[in-house]
Amino acid sequence: MNDVIYTEPFSDRRRDQINLVTVGGSISFDLKGNTCFHFPTAEARNEYLSLKSKEKGRDAE
Repeated sequence: MNDVIYTEPFSDRRRDQINLVTVGGSISFDLKGNTCFHFPTAEARNEYLSLKSKEKGRDAE
């Protein structure tokens, strides 16, 4: 059985890393050895992306 892996590119931004931990994610490595954000579920990844988009909205104000 193949498990689905939920990742996003690594970010040096402190706020992105705080959001990552908030949703239960961690910093990991992809199959090519690149640093990335790893999420336990699709829901956690979606929540992270939602938090990140809210931050972009605040930056635009």
